[in-house]
Amino acid sequence: MVIAVEKGLERLKEQLESRGYECFYIGENHVADAVIYKDKDNHPYFEVNKFSITNMLSSYSDSPHGALLINAGNKSIDEIVNILTRRTYSPLL
Repeated sequence: MVIAVEKGLERLKEQLESRGYECFYIGENHVADAVIYKDKDNHPYFEVNKFSITNMLSSYSDSPHGALLINAGNKSIDEIVNILTRRTYSPLL
């Protein structure tokens, strides 16, 4: 799983990488499966997968690429890994 991380969350990025996740900072023009951010007012996650979406629309690709958004505020590394594993914030009933 590839994860885009907002700058300022360096420690979280290191912890995720030590658990085997591939991570990069938002704005580095990569495609991500998940985006972890903390700044609710700035909306940095709009920059993730922008290149992928533009290519998809221009080439009529059959495989759109979305990303799970995770606000890191008040979450431990274990909570974030659980969200990544489940790909949702709560179990579906």
